[in-house]
Amino acid sequence: MDAGRRRQVDSRTDDAVSGAGGGPRKGSGAEDLAREYLEARGLLLLAANYRCRFGELDLVMRDGVQLVVVEVRSRRSDRHGAPEASITHRKRRSLMRAAQCFIRDNPQFNGMMLRFDVVGVLTDAARARFRWIRNALQFDGR
Repeated sequence: MDAGRRRQVDSRTDDAVSGAGGGPRKGSGAEDLAREYLEARGLLLLAANYRCRFGELDLVMRDGVQLVVVEVRSRRSDRHGAPEASITHRKRRSLMRAAQCFIRDNPQFNGMMLRFDVVGVLTDAARARFRWIRNALQFDGR
């Protein structure tokens, strides 16, 4: 790992700070930054900003044999809490329904294990900080 990057990892999250050019670029939003971050870690982009009547999926990716729906949340600072903490029950339900639509519209992914990740992106003028929480959202059928 180069000196411009620092990474800390635990079993469920992958926190990283990207400096030296890894910060926000003109014309590039948090979803683009999150996509690049996840692709650098081996995930393959299948769809971005997929929309259906139930809502939108920021990123749909493949991680080996798993289909991964990624919700990207961003803030300029964590003064009011971490960006990934802002997901409401209503948003969770919308994500599940939209994921079901995605699979219905793309039957080649039917039967794959489905995982819901969240990537929190904190941005400022010099850098972007990422917090990737794998399997962040659990659904109990309600």
